[in-house]
Amino acid sequence: MSAMISADLLKRLLPPLAYDPNAPVVSVELSADGAALDTAQVSADRLIDESDPRLTSELLADWERVLGLPDSCAGTALVTVSQRRARVLEKLRKVRGQSRQFYLDMAANLGYASASITEFRPMSCGDPCGSAVYGEEWRFVWRVNVDNTLTVYEMRCGDPCNSPLRSWHSSELQCRLNKLKPAHTTVLMNYGVA
Repeated sequence: MSAMISADLLKRLLPPLAYDPNAPVVSVELSADGAALDTAQVSADRLIDESDPRLTSELLADWERVLGLPDSCAGTALVTVSQRRARVLEKLRKVRGQSRQFYLDMAANLGYASASITEFRPMSCGDPCGSAVYGEEWRFVWRVNVDNTLTVYEMRCGDPCNSPLRSWHSSELQCRLNKLKPAHTTVLMNYGVA
């Protein structure tokens, strides 16, 4: 709606004989009021778009705040507005689960399509002699196996004495698994080792 249309509508609302809608002062006031109404209408129309996370721009930070984004697993890389919208949509659409497939799908979405899960069980008398010996507490341990995509840093002779012998950067997958795993379980990561 343009200011001319709003101003024209306001002119029609004037009492018929009390005001001359074409008088210079009245016409200017009605044009200014019409422009203010048009601005309010445009803002209201934009607010409808802002309520949709696929289209939001001005309220994107509010969407992220409500959903707890960016979370600690997101890393420090700069992301575009479209990537931020995608994270908001993913969080809104995500159905949580505790099945193997849920965790495998999560790994695939993060770029680990060939991930697998190994579950452990305590050793019993019926197991073959060469089986690994796991105790009762291993019922609650599971391992996610992914391709070796991490850079492993080995300690060198010139490193400070308190440096770790071996270190690697925690991946987003590992962070998300630790956040979403069942509370009574322990998840281990296997980066490319059979």
